[in-house]
Amino acid sequence: MRSCLFIVLLLCLGSAGASADAGDSSTAQRYTFYEIISHDGVPLNVVETGNPDGAPVVFLHGFSQSYLSWRAQLDDPELAQRFRLIALDLRGHGASGKPWLPEAYRGHEPWADDLAMVMQTLDIHQPWLVAWSFGGFVALDYVRRHGQAPLAGLLFTGSHGGLIRRPVGEAPEYSNDLQAAIDNAREFMGLMSVEPVPEDVRVRGEFSHVMLPPYVRRAFVGKNLDNVDLIDELTLPMLLVIGEDDFSMNVETISETLAHKSNIELSVYPGVGHSPFVEATPQFNAELVELISRGQAAQP
Repeated sequence: MRSCLFIVLLLCLGSAGASADAGDSSTAQRYTFYEIISHDGVPLNVVETGNPDGAPVVFLHGFSQSYLSWRAQLDDPELAQRFRLIALDLRGHGASGKPWLPEAYRGHEPWADDLAMVMQTLDIHQPWLVAWSFGGFVALDYVRRHGQAPLAGLLFTGSHGGLIRRPVGEAPEYSNDLQAAIDNAREFMGLMSVEPVPEDVRVRGEFSHVMLPPYVRRAFVGKNLDNVDLIDELTLPMLLVIGEDDFSMNVETISETLAHKSNIELSVYPGVGHSPFVEATPQFNAELVELISRGQAAQP
């Protein structure tokens, strides 16, 4: 009898959880989730919201994060009214698959082909790629492998995508100690902005950070992040949104290196760090709308 009651209780709790998720009032827009199997069998977690007939915008998050990084964009009423909004968990991250072999992370091909598979499966044509931090490298992995023609344009934030040569440093060590991962997640989120982000943003970032296993982190050490050779080839409309106080960006170097590129704009946010899309959401979202509007107006 007790066993039966326990089973009934579990079923009731499960039903209550499903109902709460479906009607979450904190989510401004309805999300549709997809599990898309990539070229090498890795399941990719993809979320879509917004206007299905609008210009497609694909969001690529940073290292150790997830699609949740983009809640301030996915839930924005104006963006959702104008655009078809798609975000994915990169391989190894969030709710996507986490292959064991280091080779699954180290080349340009896995990341580029994941994005290509998402675009093919969801019938996404001429998307704008919006990429944060490591996501900028993924965007250029795609350009390197599949070319620029399938894309409408690029917006990088907290990222130069390897167009600026990176200094060589010692590879970090990643422990299998879960408590160390939790402690590191708290430190990591503290570095992502000048002022502390809202608690819900911090918590989502910390949980996402812990979901990236140590063996995946170690595999990243061997990935080529140098895309300097692509600078003169890039002809897409491109905007770099950089926080003036971003610890990972040298605004002067970026400006000087890309000054000869008329298709690449630089927008610097004073008093902002590595996460302009969270730290200065209204300004960032407005610039995204303006970038896409200009691009659409320039089309023949």
